Amino acid sequence: MQLDAILEVAIGLVFVWLVISVATMEVQNRISALLGWRAEQLEKSILSMLKDEALVKKFYEHPLVIELSPKDSNGNPIKDKNGAIRRPGYIPNATFSAVACEVIMNAGKEGEDIPLDTMSISEIKASLKALAEKNPNLERVNHYLLPNMEKAADNMDAKLAEYRKNTEAWFNDVMSQASNWYKLRAQWMAFWIGLAVAVFINIDTINIAQKLWQEPTARAIIVAQAQNTAQSDTPTDTISFATAKSLNFPAGWTTTSLDTKSCRMIDIIDYEFVIRSAGDCLSVTSLPALNNGWGILVKLFGYLLSAAAAAQGAPFWFDILRKLVGIKPQQPETK
Repeated sequence: MQLDAILEVAIGLVFVWLVISVATMEVQNRISALLGWRAEQLEKSILSMLKDEALVKKFYEHPLVIELSPKDSNGNPIKDKNGAIRRPGYIPNATFSAVACEVIMNAGKEGEDIPLDTMSISEIKASLKALAEKNPNLERVNHYLLPNMEKAADNMDAKLAEYRKNTEAWFNDVMSQASNWYKLRAQWMAFWIGLAVAVFINIDTINIAQKLWQEPTARAIIVAQAQNTAQSDTPTDTISFATAKSLNFPAGWTTTSLDTKSCRMIDIIDYEFVIRSAGDCLSVTSLPALNNGWGILVKLFGYLLSAAAAAQGAPFWFDILRKLVGIKPQQPETK
């Protein structure tokens, strides 16, 4: 019986961590989209590859890349405050390869850019020679992407196909490294957002674990909610930031009315945190007394545990929830 209770508490905690992870992910995605962090990181990676801001500008002005830019309700590219088209946050490998090859091959020539497929061998060789003078660092990379160009006269189509394939592999390698850096940054961001969400909704992991252990009814309710969530395809099918506060688990702020009517909007009376609402003075009972140092430390540690859980991401906790729900024995139906 005690093992069942331990398993149910574990399911309840994982479910709570899943809720805060989904809420954190929703907030994080909105902030990232608003500030254009993915697009910024992608642009930095492309600059490190092309090694020339002028080439990067040409890259983003290519019709295939503009087509990937964020659009308004009318399907027109969204522009920033400076009038420039907003950069996309994602570029498919094949698109990058096609555009980058064209931009690089046109980098050394004068005049308007022309499609790579229409360039003759002599034009390509002349452009590569000029590229070596204008941008030797990029030319050195290009030498590895397009080796033995002088032997390509008899099979130009195959050589260009090899060039695109090598460029795509180059992009994959750079994006893999950039992705690891972005994930680390996103994980730290998720921790701080998760901490803010935990305080806002009062998701204290230690307090919730105690409540679930002490109250079988609350535990049964949250396990039922967890089981419903585990049956969905993704956690966001049943959980969102808007509904997180309404889910039935021991979280949220509680208050009790005080006899006194004299208090500020936010006050401290007899070491208790007090707020004024609708003319009444309310003591926040969800917080320990301010002279209870140990209680405050435990409360802070509970918030930090919730924030650390949020940083792991919703897919991580969703997978664990499904496994825990799968090993929980089903209760026999009552007749």
